Amino acid sequence: MNLEIREWDGDCVMYLKKISLTNFRQFGIKDSGEPAMTAYLNRNFNVLVGENDSGKTAIIDAIRYLLGSVSEDYQKIEQEDFYCNSDGKYSDYFYIEGTFVDLSDKEAGTFLDWLSFNEEKEYQLRVSLRVEKVINENGEEYIKREVRAGEKSYESRIDGQARNILKTTYLKPLRDASSELKPGFRSRLAQILKVHPAFKHADEDSVHELVEVMESANKRIEEYFEEEYKTGHSLVSDIERLLSFFYDAADQSKSKSVFSISKMDLISILRKLSLDTEDVNLGLGNLNLLFIATELLLLNNESSPQMIGPQITLIEEIEAHLHTQAQIRLIKYLEEELERTKYQNQFILTSHSSNLVSSIDPRNIILVHDKIAYPFREEYTRADQNDFAFLERFLDSTKSNLFFAKGIIFVEGDAEMLLLPAIANLIGYPLHKNGISLVNVGGTSFERYIKLFSRSDLWKTQMKYPAIDIPLSIITDIDVKPMVYYEYEDKIKLMYSIKDAEQLNEVLKHCDEEAEDIISGQYGYQYSTVKNLANDFGISINESNKELITNIIKDPITKESLDLISEERIDGLHRKYSQYDANIKAYIAPDWTLEYTLALSELAPLLLKSIHEIRYKSPYTGKRKEAYDSLVNMLENPTIEKEKVAYMIFKPLNDKIVSKAEVAQLLAIKINKILKKPDEAQRWKEKVMSDDKLEYLIKSIIHSAKRGVINPWF
Repeated sequence: MNLEIREWDGDCVMYLKKISLTNFRQFGIKDSGEPAMTAYLNRNFNVLVGENDSGKTAIIDAIRYLLGSVSEDYQKIEQEDFYCNSDGKYSDYFYIEGTFVDLSDKEAGTFLDWLSFNEEKEYQLRVSLRVEKVINENGEEYIKREVRAGEKSYESRIDGQARNILKTTYLKPLRDASSELKPGFRSRLAQILKVHPAFKHADEDSVHELVEVMESANKRIEEYFEEEYKTGHSLVSDIERLLSFFYDAADQSKSKSVFSISKMDLISILRKLSLDTEDVNLGLGNLNLLFIATELLLLNNESSPQMIGPQITLIEEIEAHLHTQAQIRLIKYLEEELERTKYQNQFILTSHSSNLVSSIDPRNIILVHDKIAYPFREEYTRADQNDFAFLERFLDSTKSNLFFAKGIIFVEGDAEMLLLPAIANLIGYPLHKNGISLVNVGGTSFERYIKLFSRSDLWKTQMKYPAIDIPLSIITDIDVKPMVYYEYEDKIKLMYSIKDAEQLNEVLKHCDEEAEDIISGQYGYQYSTVKNLANDFGISINESNKELITNIIKDPITKESLDLISEERIDGLHRKYSQYDANIKAYIAPDWTLEYTLALSELAPLLLKSIHEIRYKSPYTGKRKEAYDSLVNMLENPTIEKEKVAYMIFKPLNDKIVSKAEVAQLLAIKINKILKKPDEAQRWKEKVMSDDKLEYLIKSIIHSAKRGVINPWF
């Protein structure tokens, strides 16, 4: 292959685009023979999130095994690195493959013998590691590992110089910060320092300054122990005198000894070093920061347009033992490091911290779930630039827990957020035991979040990967006021509709449009305003004809019309969310709002009690008790219209006399108290589970629980 070598102009930054795993750890092999796991990585910043044991560490270790690390950490292959099937049988090999793209011409020249081209005819470098169990001629099993590069059909061994360029910076997960910074043969501090520019590029023909310092110290120590003390002997001479008795005449030279504090080679000196701060009694968190600061010395301090090769940094569990603000400062530092190095670095992190995840761009998140790595960049999701801008503003730590959940329930506000866990406990599906995250959207902007979990056509058709199967539930209000509201409040409200072609022709007599020009709108559909109807039908309304047209199309509200509007709204919401490629279901309050629906349900007595106790400091004295007892009697009287009693209970909430959140919190407390009495809890569970008004809440919980854990109470 002839290739013109040019100086890198800064337009390309070589990075690891994807990593594939076959028979490695929990990832086996597909029936088609393809790798069980392929993770598509971002150019600069990647945060792998997901449940415990989802495979985040396996991805990090796969990259490390494939490319090695600049600190030359020893990578011992264990039995557990090989995939084990359900029968307990381990595979005989595992295979890891990485693909690098965006190579500069200079980088392409360096890896010339192993280059290939992608579908866009651009340079790419494919590197593979095959590790297999082999039986030698003596019948003994040993591990054979081989790193190769190039097109799969023509790959060959990659030489040491090329491999050295690909090495990663690996920040190992913290286990014991104090011991990691102490001296010893396996000193992590020595591993870090020996590859730092202060030592790595030392002139091999000259003595390093640190060695000269130690030689001087050793010389002074040697002289000290050779000095005579009170008896006229030195410590060295006393030892040599004793040793002389232990050797025969021919071996007397072996009795000569010298005191020193270190060997004279640089690595031996580095292994004797420890690192502490001037402050004493540092806590675990501060020791961790000291450890991380030391590990970050491994980051390439020489990033420049003249450098070649990927600058990959692997960081595991970076948030361990750090408080929230320290986590955020750490992430911001890495972002600044990217900017400082002109985005030559590629960071790949794992995290369990919702605080940390909430502080980064959602596009940098990769969700590892059900043995698939789901990137959240635009090309892989249905979210667009505006959606991501919204999520960056509102995806706080309480909402970011959705990336670590087995199921998710999206709710409109605080009332649902406070009440739903108690109802879940009552029916035997406690949210925390089922790994369900509650996400308070603070309105009805559910689509912003749903789009993030919905896969793009590129993901489904070209890459042929499945949708994210995490069950998502949306709980929302129907927001259609019932007839009792208008009757009780003595309010008159009109709706507007065109029932048929005859009525449309009557309207058009007062308009400029002809009947054949009207191509939109729905006969019989009720609109809340004249303007909405006119827009849908394409009718021009102005001051001169508005009153005439209004008189023709006005349609007084009836129970039947409200029922029709409710049905259409429910159908519309289901259609709206069913278009997304996600395991999503919308659950809609059958009557107006959550609280009004509760007032129509078996929970009405508890709701009434909660509202009454929040409203009054002394709720059960005098006239306040009489009012409460009156509503209780009405609830128990089957001859009184149920909707009327429900509205009377709900009215203080609708009039904003009491807080919905406070009432929901108290109601949740009352429900949880019931759970302390098993017999009573069982009765309430049966009532709630059979209540058609509460069915939408029950189904939302069960859907998100998927294969949920049943509460041991029941």
